[in-house]
Amino acid sequence: MAQIRNLHYSRLARFSALGILGLLIGCAQVLPPCNARTSPPAIELSGAWALERWSLAPNSKGEVRPRPLPSDGGMPAISIQFDARTNTVSGFSGCNRFTAQLTEDQRGISIDKIASTRMACSADRMELESAFLYQLNDYQRLVRDDDRLLLIGRDQNVLRFVQSGKLK
Repeated sequence: MAQIRNLHYSRLARFSALGILGLLIGCAQVLPPCNARTSPPAIELSGAWALERWSLAPNSKGEVRPRPLPSDGGMPAISIQFDARTNTVSGFSGCNRFTAQLTEDQRGISIDKIASTRMACSADRMELESAFLYQLNDYQRLVRDDDRLLLIGRDQNVLRFVQSGKLK
C-alpha cells in the first residue's frame, strides 16, 4: 500500500511540475523577459510599432488567451508611432487615425489627450478600436525588449508590438 501511495505522489509531483512548466512557457509569450527595459525613455520608443499580438487577462483557470485580431485584407494593422521630438504619439487604432500627447517625467511616460478621426467601420473593427483606445489611455506600464514593445494594461491585457518592418 505504501508503494502505491508513493507511486501516486511521484506521478502527482511529475504532473504538477509539467503543469507549472507549461504555464511558464505559455506566460513567456506574454511576460517581458528579464533583460527588457521597463519605462524606457521616449527617445528609445521613437519610430513606428505594429500590433503583433493582444493577450487577454488570464481567465479563472489562469489561462492567457489571445484576442482575435480582424484580418481584413484592406485595413492596416493597429499601429502606434512615438515622436520624442514633438512629444506626440499617433497611429492607426483599427478603424481611425489617432493622435495623443506624450509626457515624460521621472515616473515614466504617460499618454493623454487622445483624439481620433470619426470614420465608421464594421462592428468588430469599431469594438476593437474602442478596446485599443481604452488600453492606450489606461495602461499600467510600457516595456521594451529590443524590437518588441509591450503595453501592459491595468486589467492585465498585454499588447505586443513589433517595430514596423520587422513583422514575423
